[in-house]
Amino acid sequence: MARTERRRLGGSTASASANEAGRSVRANLPRPSAPGPRIEGQLAAPHTRAPRRSPFGVFRKLTPSFARDIVAELKKVTWPTFQETRYLTIVVAIVSIAVGALLGVLDLFFGWAVEQLFF
Repeated sequence: MARTERRRLGGSTASASANEAGRSVRANLPRPSAPGPRIEGQLAAPHTRAPRRSPFGVFRKLTPSFARDIVAELKKVTWPTFQETRYLTIVVAIVSIAVGALLGVLDLFFGWAVEQLFF
């Protein structure tokens, strides 16, 4: 019940307010978490795999740090698929031919205009 409604009613609202107060306190209490698997009365440790070691780990100390940074960045790259690469190559070829043809036509036009004006 809202505070303004309790004022309007005027009567005994002590039970209603106590009921609301009990709800808000209970709502704020932390909920118990589910216990994990137990081994002989103790919580089991999560299973972790040992990191894999490279047989060429000795050579890591010989490579400069910038080379390791480059390899780390290249592992993060999302490489395009073969179909995407082929499609984009065709698009680049078509755009290059179109721009080359446009520039060639403009060159011929300006060459013709210069010949007509000055010769």
